[in-house]
Amino acid sequence: MHWLRTVVSHVVCITLAVAASACYSFRGGSIPEHLHTVTIASVTDKSSFGDATLREYCTERILQRFRSDNTLQVVDEHGDARLTAVLTRVQDQVYNIQSGDLEGQRRMVVSVDVEYVDAVKNRTVWKRTFENFDVYNVANATEDRSRAAHTAIDRIADDILLAVVSDW
Repeated sequence: MHWLRTVVSHVVCITLAVAASACYSFRGGSIPEHLHTVTIASVTDKSSFGDATLREYCTERILQRFRSDNTLQVVDEHGDARLTAVLTRVQDQVYNIQSGDLEGQRRMVVSVDVEYVDAVKNRTVWKRTFENFDVYNVANATEDRSRAAHTAIDRIADDILLAVVSDW
């Protein structure tokens, strides 16, 4: 009889521990309960870099991140929240000089200004600048330059999503 009581108590403890761990969430419910949808405007390009594909790529990556996360449902208009992004800087910089004063690597820096608005309460939640970069080899500059810009934008899209869902 004593062993049965011990087994039952262990099962109850394990069940409670599993249930408590299942309730834990990294996000901690930081999105207000009244926000269920988000409208994401097409990214505007004010970078003067001259590559329209980066604006389009940035828009698609932000949309894709929010759709795959599914914390807020993405809608075309009249969302509970509104996200507006402006590509403000795309800069190709010298990163590494090899012997003989030759460039070995360059760095693509991308900055995006973002405004996140609670459309239900008609208030700006935050305005932030997100910046990231990636390094590429000059030897394969034609392909790697574009890849580096895309990688920086991918990281920025991740940061934007994290800022919205964690409200940091």
